Amino acid sequence: MKKGLIHNPRKWVVTVIVSTFFLFFWINGPLENVIAIQIESETNKELVKPVIIGKKKEKKKFGTIGDMETSGEGFSMILDDEDSSAGYNMIAFDEEMITGTAYGQDLLANAKKFYPADNAQFYLRQTTDFYYAEIQTRTEYLFYFQSKGISDNIKGYSGPINVGLYISEDGYLVDLVHVSSFETRSYMEKIAQTHYYDQFSDLRMNKSHEVDAISGATISSRAMALTTTDLVDKLYPFPLTDLVDQPGIQKFEAKASLNWRWIPHISIIFILFLYAFQKKLRKSKLFVLLTSLASVLFIGFYLNESFTYVTFIHPFIGTSLSSFMGIYALFVLLGAIWGKNTYCKYICPYGNVQRLQLKIWKGASQKFFLPNKWIKRIRFFIAIMLITGILAGMRNLSHLEPFPYFFGLEVQTLWFFLFAVAGLLLNWLYPMIWCRLLCPTGSVLDTLDAITTKKFKK
Repeated sequence: MKKGLIHNPRKWVVTVIVSTFFLFFWINGPLENVIAIQIESETNKELVKPVIIGKKKEKKKFGTIGDMETSGEGFSMILDDEDSSAGYNMIAFDEEMITGTAYGQDLLANAKKFYPADNAQFYLRQTTDFYYAEIQTRTEYLFYFQSKGISDNIKGYSGPINVGLYISEDGYLVDLVHVSSFETRSYMEKIAQTHYYDQFSDLRMNKSHEVDAISGATISSRAMALTTTDLVDKLYPFPLTDLVDQPGIQKFEAKASLNWRWIPHISIIFILFLYAFQKKLRKSKLFVLLTSLASVLFIGFYLNESFTYVTFIHPFIGTSLSSFMGIYALFVLLGAIWGKNTYCKYICPYGNVQRLQLKIWKGASQKFFLPNKWIKRIRFFIAIMLITGILAGMRNLSHLEPFPYFFGLEVQTLWFFLFAVAGLLLNWLYPMIWCRLLCPTGSVLDTLDAITTKKFKK
């Protein structure tokens, strides 16, 4: 008698485990949020925090100088006279000294770069803990802050995103700019081509705001909003209360979430997975072709929503899962458990590009140069090395995937040439070479399939 669903206890156990795992982190956020630990970058912190020279004083309530550091990047701050009767210590700014810092120079240069007003005057300022730029024009008085080294605990797809905030003296967030990051270029360009940054113009600093995340760059757009919120939170109360004339700044929050369009998007993906689960329509060449085209055109070029093995480890590297990606990931995992890796076989856009290519012309189709046993071992080794490296902090390794370069049409990069040109040429010689030999996502999903379907040797 053929086994039914109820006679697969191992599959049910794994289903409950992975479903609980993703529901937990979808609701509670990444591991850092769950255990309430913020990981700071010590390297950047040294550049952000000014160095003060002088006698140590007790920390007081109103902008006093706290504990001092005695080493730094060849710059210093000078305390006022020790006998000052003021309730706080004023900092004497020396323009030559403070502009001599690497972090300060970078911040001031970026303030000018993203606010290219002809009549503006820029001054680098610093408090006990932060650098900022003061901007004066005929009509505006602004302050510019950067998140680098301050809000590095917030992660995008490939690590922290350095954003710049222009804040007016009357308590408005005037503008948000993307300064630098290791995010994939095509995703950041996609954000720039939308209304995303416009949503941060002229926001009152004493209330919460909802903005639209960008489909196809959900993780990056959400991370920038979270970074903005975190940066303002860390700048409060000082120096913001000294610079901005508006009460209630601590109430500021920017939340980025996908609008209702993500629901029909995930519904279409769900339909593709339903097709992959049943057997009757899979035998039709027409439906196979339509599914492949839908995968390539809709998930690949239209959504350009990269799904990879990195999605599974995002909760452990501080990156939040969106509702769209959380459900998408659950579909993929359930497909690996119950459908013998339906994602790789039927849904993956890059895999379908290779299949469509071979339908047009099979090419040489040489016998693979390695036995299947070694093919699986090499692919598994690549997956383990990449996952270990990313968990160890080498977030750039997450870019070693064809998806963003091929479907983002990043023709100016070497990776586009490797995946779109060299990769597809090799596909004619050795069919599905990426999927069979190199793909870490396929290795993870095939391993999950093996755990739930194969009997262990006694």
